[in-house]
Amino acid sequence: MPQTILSVRDVTKSFGNLLALDAVSIDVEERKVSILVGPNGSGKTTLINVISGLYKPDTGKVIYQGKDVSGLPPYKLYSMGVARTFQIPALFWRLTVLENLLVAEKGNPGESFLKAFDIVGLKSWQNFFRPWRDTSSGWILITGLESVKAKFRAKKPAKMLDPRRIASFAIYFLGASMNPWIDFFTPAWEDREKQATRKAARILRLLGLSRLWNQPAYSLSGGQMKLVEIGRALMTDAKLLLLDEPVSGVNPTLAHEIFARILKLRDELGLTFFIVEHRLDIALKYVDHMFAMSLGRVIASGSPDVVLKDQRVIESYLGG
Repeated sequence: MPQTILSVRDVTKSFGNLLALDAVSIDVEERKVSILVGPNGSGKTTLINVISGLYKPDTGKVIYQGKDVSGLPPYKLYSMGVARTFQIPALFWRLTVLENLLVAEKGNPGESFLKAFDIVGLKSWQNFFRPWRDTSSGWILITGLESVKAKFRAKKPAKMLDPRRIASFAIYFLGASMNPWIDFFTPAWEDREKQATRKAARILRLLGLSRLWNQPAYSLSGGQMKLVEIGRALMTDAKLLLLDEPVSGVNPTLAHEIFARILKLRDELGLTFFIVEHRLDIALKYVDHMFAMSLGRVIASGSPDVVLKDQRVIESYLGG
């Protein structure tokens, strides 16, 4: 049976005398692509803002993975695995595509003044003892010295006294003996940066953006910017992604590609998507579940075929 990852229970939200959300209740199933539709002013963006922590509900609860997260700020939800994108992409325009993803990686030791001085050798007992018990460097040095001894015995010391040979010998054997200690004193943040870069490269491949990794964000098309925003959300290891009109203003070909990528991410990474979208002609073939809103209320939910045939949904879109 599908598990519920997000529940909204009787949530209301007012702005002065305007009741934007009127006792809204929904359940979003895990590892599904759910879509929220409705005419302008129906409360869709307000609902996603409440779920993502930008607004606090006046009444009601937002429950994520069984925990009441009502009114928690976005950064706390972010740490719990909830990430969102916006209708207008908010990227770091002068940074490259790869750098935009890397800034979203959380928990980098370099972000802390004290942790920035951590070294790999102090992260675990295994790392600590590795240079002390390393024998390969010693054997390389012994073998090298034996070869030098053999040259002198063969009365060919002139070849060994060549400055270039001496320099090469010193660099090689010094490097061989120092490698374990170089690894020991590597800053922990440098090791974490390498891991984050590998992770970002994998996400870029999933999104079809690998060839654009070094392009500045301002040079991308609107659809590519939206994919970068999704990639940045994935860097947080989020389990629930809230997407606000991910194909708004995107040409149809790229819009279909974006939704195809969403399905791939759902299947390969086990993610859950809750999407606000107007372009039903594109989105409907990719979604598992649909919610329809009108005047701050959820008026229908179920499979897209069932919801679109609901008379209340028809009336809300056509005006009666």
